[in-house]
Amino acid sequence: MADYATLGHFLPYLLGKRLRAVVWPDATGERVGVVALLVFMMGYGAGFGVLLNHRESDGISEVLPELLLVLNAAWLVSALVVDFVPTLRPVTRPLPEHFPVSARQNVVTAFLLDLISLRRLLSAVFLLAALVVAPRHGLVPGFGLLLVLGGAVLSFNVRLLGALRRWRHPLLLVHAATLALMVWWILHPTQPYYTALGVAMVLLPCALWAAQLYWVAPSFGARYLPADPAHAAGRALDRLPLEWKVYTRKAWLSLLMGLVIKVLLVGASGLFFVKNGKLTTQGFFYIAFLPMVGFTYANNNLFGFLGAMAANELQRLGLTSRLLVLYARVVGPVVLVDCLLSAVLLLALFPSSLWHLLGLLPLSAAGLAAIGLWGSLYKAKQVVKTVDFANMRNNVSSLMSMFSVGFAAVLYFVPWWWLRVLLAGLVTLSAVWPLREVLANDGELRRRLWRGIST
Repeated sequence: MADYATLGHFLPYLLGKRLRAVVWPDATGERVGVVALLVFMMGYGAGFGVLLNHRESDGISEVLPELLLVLNAAWLVSALVVDFVPTLRPVTRPLPEHFPVSARQNVVTAFLLDLISLRRLLSAVFLLAALVVAPRHGLVPGFGLLLVLGGAVLSFNVRLLGALRRWRHPLLLVHAATLALMVWWILHPTQPYYTALGVAMVLLPCALWAAQLYWVAPSFGARYLPADPAHAAGRALDRLPLEWKVYTRKAWLSLLMGLVIKVLLVGASGLFFVKNGKLTTQGFFYIAFLPMVGFTYANNNLFGFLGAMAANELQRLGLTSRLLVLYARVVGPVVLVDCLLSAVLLLALFPSSLWHLLGLLPLSAAGLAAIGLWGSLYKAKQVVKTVDFANMRNNVSSLMSMFSVGFAAVLYFVPWWWLRVLLAGLVTLSAVWPLREVLANDGELRRRLWRGIST
């Protein structure tokens, strides 16, 4: 008798059951909703196919490249964000341990079941409808389907390593390179190697999936998997330093909102508001481009977000350099990621005539960090209802938010670089006062901070 049965008849049964659960749920209301979504996506896909058939028209030829970029970005984001935000969606073993099915066969089954989701089905229906209506332009929806598949495989590969707690596996770097390839392909649709990269962006994650099937899939068993995958998925924070565990649990929604605002506003500005190498509207661009939203939503009240941790430092040691190191260790990486994202968006979406704006990033980062230190010490307040869209702005002092917005606006709109450097330098040097007060363990500041974070 063989040690392991083949996938045999149970795989079609599981896939059919999963597909029925997605397309034809038991509840009548959900069933009607799913069918309506499928019909709508089919109609929108047909409309997109009509646009492709008339892509040479004057009005459509101008809008279509931007529309394709937005749609491809939406396919990739939908394939990744839902699986990782707000928590990691775990990869679980679909068949119990006592079944005579190998670990590799369990990985194959888990992957195929993971592919069947309403989100991916709606994307596929949209693209297939466009393909049927516009077969002469089949490369456009065809590459969209490849992007959806590549994003799904990439997501599964990363989550499989997460399920096995292989967060330092060398393949993670290759997965990051694959994601960068997908983003580059989306942002450069006119390059001569566009078609080759489009094929590579789906072949590479599939090759990595095969490598993981050979390399790490044998560990996909009860001996290596956590007893409670849902709980283990939320334990990714356990690898972080203590201050980051506290900060991330409270500020993740604020940080996520800041990133979403940045991508939407900067992306829209680059795609729709650049004419002849200049921005036609700048009223909201600077808000998203400069690393400001993270401060107005969270980092101007860092010690309030750290709460009990900052209070413990005050109670045991008072005001010491440890609080300043704590501020730098949390705010520094957040600002760095924010600035790097702004730089990538500017280089990818804007002409070279606007690349000089990159110089504003370090100037604004230094000044905003100084204002954030003032706010975190002198205008600290207790954070309540952190996961609440209506309450996020109330978790930071309005006065400090006004200072942050005002500083960023002046820095951006002043036309002389020497004045920008002078302004950023003066605002940054203003942090010398709170630094001196903290190092001197000033009693008035200590009591003020304690009242702010503990009331």
